[in-house]
Amino acid sequence: MFARLLQRWEVSTSSGSHFQALDGLRGVAILLVVAHHTLYVNPEHGFLARLIGCIISAGGLGVPVFFVLSGFLISYPFFQKRETDPQFWYQRGYARRRLGKILPPFYLSIVLFVIFYWVQFHDSAYLDSAWKWATGLGNFIPLEPGFNRSYWSLIVESHFYIVLPLLFWITRGLSGAKTGLMIFGILFFIPLLARHLTWPSGIFSLPDYTHALNRETLFKLMRFPCQLDYFAWGILFASLYVPLARGGLEKLRALGALGYAGAALLLVCLVYMGWWAGKFDFFATRSGVEMSHFLPALAVMLMLFFLFDAQSVGARILSMGWLRFTGIISYEWFLFHGPIVQYFAQHNGPTHGSVLAYAWRTVVPLVLTFVFSALVYRYFSLPILNGVRNSLKKG
Repeated sequence: MFARLLQRWEVSTSSGSHFQALDGLRGVAILLVVAHHTLYVNPEHGFLARLIGCIISAGGLGVPVFFVLSGFLISYPFFQKRETDPQFWYQRGYARRRLGKILPPFYLSIVLFVIFYWVQFHDSAYLDSAWKWATGLGNFIPLEPGFNRSYWSLIVESHFYIVLPLLFWITRGLSGAKTGLMIFGILFFIPLLARHLTWPSGIFSLPDYTHALNRETLFKLMRFPCQLDYFAWGILFASLYVPLARGGLEKLRALGALGYAGAALLLVCLVYMGWWAGKFDFFATRSGVEMSHFLPALAVMLMLFFLFDAQSVGARILSMGWLRFTGIISYEWFLFHGPIVQYFAQHNGPTHGSVLAYAWRTVVPLVLTFVFSALVYRYFSLPILNGVRNSLKKG
C-alpha cells in the first residue's frame, strides 16, 4: 500500500529508470545531515554514547553522499545516449529539469526565512543576506548575519550541472567507458590541485592549523572547483553500470556484495572522522581534508553496487518505504530545517539531562520541518517538476 502511495510522489526520470534503493540512500544522507545539525550526546554516558556522538559529529558527510548520487543519477542518461551515439553530449530538456528542481524550493525558502527573521529581529541585515543569496553573491563572499547553513552546497551542485554537458562535449566521439575515465580524471585531479593551491603555504602540522584554516581559507575550500571530485565517483560508476546493465543483471548479482563493503567503509568514515573532528575541531591537516574527500566518496560509489542485486538485504533495507519517502523529500528538508533547528537551540538553552527538554530542543524542530518539507514537496515542488516534464513531452 505504502509503495503504491510513494509512486504518486515520484517524478519520471529522463533515463526511464527509477532506483528505489537510491531514494533510500538519499534518505540516509539527509538523516546524517539533520542529525549533525541537531542532535548531540553526553560523551560521559559511556562507549555507546561516544560512538553515536562520533557519527553525529561526522554527519556532514551526508552532503558528499548527495554529491556522489548526483554524479551517478545526472550522468546516467548521458551515458545511455553515448552508448548508441558517440557524438551525443546534451540531453534535451536537461537545463529545464535542473532549474525546475533546484530554484523554486530555494527561492521559496528565501522568502519564508526573510519573513521568519524579520519577525524575530526586525533587522534589515537579513534582507541584505537574502537578496545576496537570491542573486548568487552569497556563493562568492562570506555573509553576516548567517542566513541558512545549507545554501553553500547548492552552488556546488549547480557547477556540476553546468560542467557535465561541457565534459560530454569535449569527449564526444569517445566510447562510454573512455568518456567515463576521462571525465573521472578531470573531476578528480583538478579539484585536488585546486585544494592544494588554496591551502595556506607552509602549514602541515596540527599545532598551526588554527591559524592556517581561517574562515577565508575554509570558504575557498568549499568553492569551485574544490568539491567536484565527489561527483567524479558517481560518474565513474555510471560509465560502468550502463554497459553492464544492458547485458542483464542476473549474471552480475555477485557485484552487489560490494555494496556491503561500501556501507562498512562509510560507517568507518563516520566514526573515525567524527572522532577526529571532536579531537581537533576540524579536519586540520591537508591529508585529513583529502581523506575526507576520497574515503566517503569511494564508500558511496561502492554502495551503488547494490543496484546489481535489488533483492539483496542491503538493497531491500535502502528500499524501505519510510527511508525512500525521506529521500524523496530530502532536498526540501535540507533547505528548511537549519534555521528552525537553530531557533530552537538558541531559545531553549541546555537541557540538563531532561529527556523532555532534549526532545523539545531536537526532536520537535525535526518533526515540524519534516512535515512542512513533505507538504512543500507534495503541493509546491512536485507539481512544478511534473509540469516541466509534461511540457517536455508535449514539445
